[in-house]
Amino acid sequence: MNATTKQVYASLGEFLDELNENCLLLGRHGETDWNALGLIQGVQDRPLSIRGFQQRKNLFFQLQSVPLSQIYTSDLSRTITTAEPISIEKGVEIKRLPELNEAQLGVFEGEHKVNFADAYSEKIYSDFLKDEINYVLPGGGENLKMVYDRIQVPLNEILSSVSQFGNTLLVGHRNVNKMLIKSLLGLSFEEGYHVEHKNHWLYIFAPIAKQIYLFEIKHPIGKVEIQSGYGQIDTYPTQ
Repeated sequence: MNATTKQVYASLGEFLDELNENCLLLGRHGETDWNALGLIQGVQDRPLSIRGFQQRKNLFFQLQSVPLSQIYTSDLSRTITTAEPISIEKGVEIKRLPELNEAQLGVFEGEHKVNFADAYSEKIYSDFLKDEINYVLPGGGENLKMVYDRIQVPLNEILSSVSQFGNTLLVGHRNVNKMLIKSLLGLSFEEGYHVEHKNHWLYIFAPIAKQIYLFEIKHPIGKVEIQSGYGQIDTYPTQ
């Protein structure tokens, strides 16, 4: 299910009016300092980079046309910082759920993704990248199956919020969002693994229609281009 069909709207609000149902808006935190440096992050609580703050600003302005009833984040500051201006502007309190924290990557958090300190570490991380669904990094790591299991209860709460109260924003993390989309669309683990979610992307999920859409936020204002489906790592390589 690749994001290919595109339509242009005057605003995100206009697109949501056309959908005519309460939706879940699934964002990712802005780029962090460690993202910019190519470091393995996991649950380390890193601040946004300069580009991350720009991405936060763009998301803020693009959501001005969208009524929001609820805002959810993880317990990590990068998601809270991304959502905070929207929370203040909309007068909607942020609900922080630690179950939505990024996947733990054990002793490898803080290691460079390419320039490893030693060959042994490089081999272990290479083995992990070959099977992130099942492989667990030492020192308290999580695989995607473990992430999937822990997000089910909060996801049910969030979907209930969408149904009862209206459009709901969730600002999460790359691997957590992969598993959220897997669950929302009933994908296999292999399909869920291939879901991509870059820092400047916003997904819109329509629960009644069971459809998902992708909005790549390039600017704070102007027409928005909405793509049906989700981006895949084979089609949109990780930067």
